[in-house]
Amino acid sequence: MGFIDLSHELKNGMGVFPGDLKFQLRNTNDIHKDYSLFELKGNLHTGTHIDAPYHYIANGKKVKSIALENLIGRLKVFEIPPTNPKKEINLEDIASLKKIASNKYSTVQDIKKDLEKIIILKTSWCNNWGMENYFTDYPYISKELAKIFVENNILGMAIDSPSVDSFGESKIHKILLKNDIWIVENLTNMNKINEGVYRGFFIPLNIDAEASFIRAFIEIP
Repeated sequence: MGFIDLSHELKNGMGVFPGDLKFQLRNTNDIHKDYSLFELKGNLHTGTHIDAPYHYIANGKKVKSIALENLIGRLKVFEIPPTNPKKEINLEDIASLKKIASNKYSTVQDIKKDLEKIIILKTSWCNNWGMENYFTDYPYISKELAKIFVENNILGMAIDSPSVDSFGESKIHKILLKNDIWIVENLTNMNKINEGVYRGFFIPLNIDAEASFIRAFIEIP
């Protein structure tokens, strides 16, 4: 049994969403060599991070109020076929759900059998981390798919792109967050996992804020 880390390293020079503060990590005690004392500056949406409902919902939960049991447990990884830039992820992009759902996905009970309480969408966009278009041309979630997640009462979802919304939009965030579904963005190491069921861990800071840096990892046999 082992673990696969799905989190980007937080380090100086890493890419951030356009308009966000630059991430800075500095040893403020570099003169006195007997100990180190680091200072961190940046945006909580840097790197692999979690969005709590308060990010867009005025009376929504902050990160500190998300129950730990809702951040750890069985998850389902769905592999999305390679896409062109700016591709909206629809039901038809998830072969197993499309086959089950046909045109009645919201009422077919078998969909619930294939959806765990936590979902990871593996788009492989993380392979573009560090490239100029990573934060602008990524695949994102359709309203149709967001509706499926809401109707089936998932607890949280994660994706290996910088946002569940298309660049400059927020409607998918609002659909999920107003239904208490937490969102994790910028996963990495997707090449190390396949579609299937795993035990996952999404561990944020205990912080009174709308978002947090997060250590995301899965357990493998």
